[in-house]
Amino acid sequence: MVRRLIKYLLYTKLIRPITRSEGSIRQVSWGVGLGVFFALTPTVGIQMYAVALVWALCRYLLNAHFNLPVAIAMVWISNPLTMIPLYYLFLVSGYAVMETQEKLSFALFDNKLSSFSEMESTWDSIVEATRFLIIDLGWPMVVGSLFYAIPGGILSYWITAYMLSRYRQQRLKHNQFLSKGSQTADQPLN
Repeated sequence: MVRRLIKYLLYTKLIRPITRSEGSIRQVSWGVGLGVFFALTPTVGIQMYAVALVWALCRYLLNAHFNLPVAIAMVWISNPLTMIPLYYLFLVSGYAVMETQEKLSFALFDNKLSSFSEMESTWDSIVEATRFLIIDLGWPMVVGSLFYAIPGGILSYWITAYMLSRYRQQRLKHNQFLSKGSQTADQPLN
């Protein structure tokens, strides 16, 4: 049951926006690449706004285009369920790269983030969580995330370009096959 739900959600939220997009393969691939890049940064809560800002800058200042709906769909790779493990992975990676002496166990990290959701005021919760993530853990987490965001964005671009190209070729062949079948069905039998 859970497995089916996960498959359904992955298909409807991540795969379907790609396959149903009518943009060029390049624009869709850029959308996936940028969306995955932002998904793998410690910016949950502002990822969609960041993608929209980059889209506007690219479109109006650089005359470069990517598929915004696909990019926004991809940022949901990191979500409230995956945020804590991803952020901890980024933090540990950042500590390793920066050779920081202080270490934070996963249990402490999880407890600290969970405590913010238990605050009475939503605004206080957001402010305290942001302060904790940016001031207390900021640089190690940002540095650590780049080791996943950059390769993840690049790889997802190329994988999407390849897979979407194959998908569209197969769909074209299938449609041609169907149109030939309907043409022969319309011809009278002798």
